[in-house]
Amino acid sequence: MDIVDILQGSLSLIFVIISFIIGVTIISKYGKIKNRIYILVGLTWLTLSTLWLPEASSFLMSLFIQRTLAIEWYFILGNVFVPVALICWVTAYTDMVNKDKQKIAIVLILIFGVVFEVLFFYNFFLDINLIGVITLSRPFSADLGYFLAILLLISFLILFVTGFKFARKSIKSENKEVRLKGKLLQFAFIAFTIAAVIEKTARSILIGTVFPDPTILLFSVMLVVMRLLLIASAFAFYGGFLLPNWMKKIFTK
Repeated sequence: MDIVDILQGSLSLIFVIISFIIGVTIISKYGKIKNRIYILVGLTWLTLSTLWLPEASSFLMSLFIQRTLAIEWYFILGNVFVPVALICWVTAYTDMVNKDKQKIAIVLILIFGVVFEVLFFYNFFLDINLIGVITLSRPFSADLGYFLAILLLISFLILFVTGFKFARKSIKSENKEVRLKGKLLQFAFIAFTIAAVIEKTARSILIGTVFPDPTILLFSVMLVVMRLLLIASAFAFYGGFLLPNWMKKIFTK
């Protein structure tokens, strides 16, 4: 493993662990408040973090058994839960905003989710190379096929537009704490979208054009920045819904 592999694998693992803890923490809030929003929002972040689960799993496997995740499991773990994240988020979003449009919004997102899964598994069984390719030189990452990259890009845009709209609505609140939550959520959705789009949909374009050699220092720096954005977005998402006292003290000083 070179420095790029180590950075990619270790930072993916850190992000996934933090995200799982945050997701479970948000879900556990339901036990006290009995509002399904917390279950839906927690599941949203949990399932979104699975986009980086294959990289984290391959990194751990390479450390302990000198093997990486099979390509089939790499693509299944990293993609099939994206529609679940969208359904959970759109349901939560319409619970909080535009409740009267919830049914049509959920129907539309279910249709997109079915299309996503059908296209994914059709290409998966037809020719897995249509989904993406993992090279021996970059065992923790994949160059995605065009159809999957487009589906993921649409998914990220749906999350960003609805999340940003909800955050802006919170920022306009007269309640100081709600405004702070809105600002944190706004950052969370912006940071996550930037990192996800660059890594999951633009990566194949960047490598070979902007970065002809993926081992150069600039690519390593970009990789670290994207992972730090992801980790920061996870904490901002957590604060945007739960806002623990330690975080409130930091941002209200």
